[in-house]
Amino acid sequence: MARILLVIEDDAMRGYIARLLLRQGHSVSPVCNGREALTHLVPGAIEILITQDCMSRIDGPELARRAGAAVPGLRTLFLKGFSVLPLKEGARPVLEDEVLEPPFHLNRLAIEIDNLLAA
Repeated sequence: MARILLVIEDDAMRGYIARLLLRQGHSVSPVCNGREALTHLVPGAIEILITQDCMSRIDGPELARRAGAAVPGLRTLFLKGFSVLPLKEGARPVLEDEVLEPPFHLNRLAIEIDNLLAA
């Protein structure tokens, strides 16, 4: 199973997804924003970053960029609409990252995590 950093601002959604992932046997570090997530970016501590595309302070693409630099080989799954997100000046999308757009069933999330682990 995977070591997952889950970054979702909404408390209810973060808790719900974290419980789902824990029931599936994953190790989950749920955090509420990108700034808090930065403290978890230690090589070997996480394998998968699951984050929202739009967040306050540090958005999903910026968090993914920083996380990828800090944790080589990190896989990222964006929740919701990253493909149409206007990027900040100078930002570049990370095309190899997966995007899961709503509405999605939480079983689909489990499948995407399995796909990332198999990649």
